[in-house]
Amino acid sequence: MKRLSFAWLIAFMVLLPATQASAQKPLIGVKIGANVYRTTGKQIDNDYKAYPFGGVYLGLQGDKMSLVAEGLFTQTRMITGNNFNDIYRAYIQNGKEQITHAEFDFTEFSVPVLVGFKLFTGTWLELGPQFTKIVNMKDRDMILTEVTNVYKNSYVSGVGGLRIQLPLHLNISARYIYGITNRNNTSVPERWSTQRIQFGIGFGF
Repeated sequence: MKRLSFAWLIAFMVLLPATQASAQKPLIGVKIGANVYRTTGKQIDNDYKAYPFGGVYLGLQGDKMSLVAEGLFTQTRMITGNNFNDIYRAYIQNGKEQITHAEFDFTEFSVPVLVGFKLFTGTWLELGPQFTKIVNMKDRDMILTEVTNVYKNSYVSGVGGLRIQLPLHLNISARYIYGITNRNNTSVPERWSTQRIQFGIGFGF
């Protein structure tokens, strides 16, 4: 969490002068939506699945640029593939070797820090990093000796998308989020990366 707070603070310190050249508008509100999410890897299920999210946002908006940070909670799930138990045998509990398609649930808290560039009236291109902390991991089938030895408890992603301002203090957004960090915490040389397509609707105060 210290890393999330530090990244948020640095972003505001560096980019705040860009918004001070023009009139600033504070952005404060709540947001909900859906992540169409998957984790890619040879020994895990690569299919997209939808999960809801919710949270808050805070930022500043000038005439041509904006800076917004969000705090978003979401639930996600990872499912193992057919050969997972063979490849990761050292991490499987005795007696659980025959379980296939094991499921792992994650409660994630993500902080995207996004710089916005005004394309035209009401429409903003937003780019930036997203920092995610896994606040809870659940091994639904209890096949692992220790889940944190297999899955990293935090990861970093890159974000790109559009935000459109609507009447009645509403806004909608669509983003593509690509995981930069390898989430595989084992000694097996296999990369697990998250990908998500995110659709959200926000209400500003």
